[in-house]
Amino acid sequence: QGCCSAPPIGQRVSPAMAPKKKVLAAKEPEAAAEPEKRKAEEESTEEAPKKVAKTEVAKTEVKEEEKAGTPEAEKDATLDKRPATKEAIGFSPQDTTLNVIPTMGGKVLMSLSEGGMQYLVAGARANVGMKAGRYMFEVRIVEALNPAEASNSTLRSRVAAPRQLLKVGFSTAGSPLVLGESEDAHVCFDAEGNFCAGRKKKLGGAQKFTRDQVVGVLLNLDPSSPNANTLSLFRDGERISEPQPIPESLHGKTLFPHVSFRNISVQVTFGAQPTRPLPFKCRGLGGAAQADVVVTKKAEPKGGKCEVVLPVAFPDEGTFDWLDAFLAKHPDYVELSDRKILEWAASSGVTKGPKVAGSQASNDKPLFNFGLPSLDDFSVQRVLQNVTSVIPRNYVVMEVKSNLIQAERQEVLKRFSPAHFKRVAHVVMGEPNDEFKQLQQDKILKEKQDKATLEWKAKQTERKRKKEMDERQKTLAEMKKKADETRKKAADEAKKKAQAALKKVQSETRKAEAKKKAEEAGEEYVEEEDAEEEPKEEEDVKVEVKEEEEKKADEMEVDEEEGPPVVELTEEEKNMWFRPPAAGISGDLAASVLNLSFGKFSIPESSEGFDDIRFEWQGAEASRAYVHKWVVERKRTSRIEELEPGDWFLKKNQEWMKLFADWQAKHRTFKNSPAQKAKELAAKKRKDAGEEDVADEDAVDDSELQNVVDVNDTGKGEPLYKDFTFEDWALLQLRYELHLLQIAFKKDVADPERAGVHDTHMAFYYTKYFKKTLNLKAFTVSDNTELTMLVKDAIGWGADEKVLTSLLEDDAEPSVCLKMSEEHRRERQRRIDAGDETARLKFLPAAISQPNKVVTKPATAGPVSAGIRPAGAWSGGGGGGWKQSW
Repeated sequence: QGCCSAPPIGQRVSPAMAPKKKVLAAKEPEAAAEPEKRKAEEESTEEAPKKVAKTEVAKTEVKEEEKAGTPEAEKDATLDKRPATKEAIGFSPQDTTLNVIPTMGGKVLMSLSEGGMQYLVAGARANVGMKAGRYMFEVRIVEALNPAEASNSTLRSRVAAPRQLLKVGFSTAGSPLVLGESEDAHVCFDAEGNFCAGRKKKLGGAQKFTRDQVVGVLLNLDPSSPNANTLSLFRDGERISEPQPIPESLHGKTLFPHVSFRNISVQVTFGAQPTRPLPFKCRGLGGAAQADVVVTKKAEPKGGKCEVVLPVAFPDEGTFDWLDAFLAKHPDYVELSDRKILEWAASSGVTKGPKVAGSQASNDKPLFNFGLPSLDDFSVQRVLQNVTSVIPRNYVVMEVKSNLIQAERQEVLKRFSPAHFKRVAHVVMGEPNDEFKQLQQDKILKEKQDKATLEWKAKQTERKRKKEMDERQKTLAEMKKKADETRKKAADEAKKKAQAALKKVQSETRKAEAKKKAEEAGEEYVEEEDAEEEPKEEEDVKVEVKEEEEKKADEMEVDEEEGPPVVELTEEEKNMWFRPPAAGISGDLAASVLNLSFGKFSIPESSEGFDDIRFEWQGAEASRAYVHKWVVERKRTSRIEELEPGDWFLKKNQEWMKLFADWQAKHRTFKNSPAQKAKELAAKKRKDAGEEDVADEDAVDDSELQNVVDVNDTGKGEPLYKDFTFEDWALLQLRYELHLLQIAFKKDVADPERAGVHDTHMAFYYTKYFKKTLNLKAFTVSDNTELTMLVKDAIGWGADEKVLTSLLEDDAEPSVCLKMSEEHRRERQRRIDAGDETARLKFLPAAISQPNKVVTKPATAGPVSAGIRPAGAWSGGGGGGWKQSW
């Protein structure tokens, strides 16, 4: 059948596959020859493997001959009678990453591979380094792991590959523990056969190596050797790389054996002799001469205990700058923070995704958006919390918010047993010392200089771009001009030739006529010679002169600045204690986190479990005073995001809304009454006739306004607010609601250190309480100060603290505000009648708005304590327009 494949070569045809008899009869000669063909094919098939085997043997023999013909780059080591090092070579905890687990006496290194650790590269640097000679160490992969991510994860292609990783080489003391993350302190080979010097990678610098193969790493620092300052790689005793030169920056430095790996277990051997003999005699690092090596002394903890340091500092007041300076002075301390985990992930080849809009990221809690669940769900932090509590090292627990709150400090201390760790608090607050101030000014100056240099380079680039564009346009213009001149010259030449031909014809015609006339007259013809006109030399365009002038002009053009401008600090910058966060850079704490927690900030006490409390800049009392002042100031300017209106406000607001609606209804009823319409019509006729307006005998005198008992009936059924316009109702509402807001805020917060509603948060709290938006544009003002000036008889601002204040008694009734509104209306009307048009008000309809949602059931939440926001904040805002009947 056509869909079936032919049988393999050498396979006999089965009966089911035999052709029909008629076909066999038609092809008897071919059938007779078939057995001979099959026999020949079988013999050919049997000979094929033999030929392949012979070819492989031949290739191997050629390779062996090539190896035999290639001399080994290194020579045999000579007898060294100097005393050998007696130091046990291994890995100290301070020179290994937190995910390294030494086993079998430190000879086998394993790495954590769960909880996100499978993405982080482990690194370990030996405690003995080479400064001279030629020595080697060996590494063998004994286990390869394939940890799986959670089933609901989506691994992205940008995650470093392969999942297993191994780099072997040397590094300087104190350099990063992940090989390849230093510009001038690392040199190594990786398992893929690449040679890495710093961050530069040379592809194909060596052959690949894999599991169960013994890899020898040889460093030659012998100045008398032709291969001095080179690194070589061997696999099972055979060379798999040429001697690779190490960077010049590493010449003369002590270099320590270093391995970096991920998702594998490695055996590292520092014997006196290699376990796999090399093509030449060579000693291992364990048999090195004492004079050729440097031993890193293990940092013994003071008093037999390692320290756990908790820096206690205010956000954006030099917190991380102080930490960086501390770690520079104490390199044996390991920082435990989210920022270090991010740095570790970046050095491991794991990159973050794009920034998430609206995220609450900060220096204390940066955003984890790798797209990998075991990294993004903070599993790494939980693993490290468990690991660090049992591995004795000096730690710095960097948690800005947690270290400022007593309860959270105590939770951190519980993880570290006092039997093995000395728990120390470093209080870093107040006025810094001179050293730190100078450090901050240096950083401010550097950032300022970098910004100026960047701007200067951008200007230079733009200037160069414009100059190149001008030159291109000039070249095009010159090319166009030359083309025009060429066309013009060609046209002139053609014109001249045509004129010359015409002149020649005319000359010959004249001569012929002259000759004919001479012959007719019987005179002898004498040919006259044509007068040759001297060609008029046209003045060529002096392009060369013009180009020379332009060239001189270009040479005279000198940049205004020969180099980047040198910046200096202003007096204000010189007086700064702390470097402000750069524009667009997150601060130490997100604003929402800070507003929620700052009320609980405190100075650590010995009773919390600290063995020692060290004050870096100021003493204990000065630091406590600084904390109190800072918290009070922050309370004044911060807002309580989840503050809820209390029962007192809800009741008062319900009463006010009902009363305000009743007054408006009575005002409409009065305005629509026949008697009032007749009175208004008569007043209009007098005004049109130019007659003087008659004073209203029923109106309340100005001096008696505050004594009115019933604002709904001042006599003969007239309300006090009978002449109110839309603007008067809007100002009445503004007066009482701002008064109500200030009183309710104090009651609900119940914190004497919060003086009132701060200017910057008045709109927020107004919406929070009245469930509608305070629209400044509707009142034709630009800020809160201008708004309160409209009702300055009732509302004002604290002179020092810039907080809202009410000039009324706390229990003032709404009628008091109505009387004030009427008094203000009369004063405004007198000014208008006197010709002062500035007294005329014109508000937009949004000046009076209804709440989006009327709360009919009192909230159960009680007063809010200092710095604490209850959960369940109401989210809403924006009021609809109020429909007036006028």
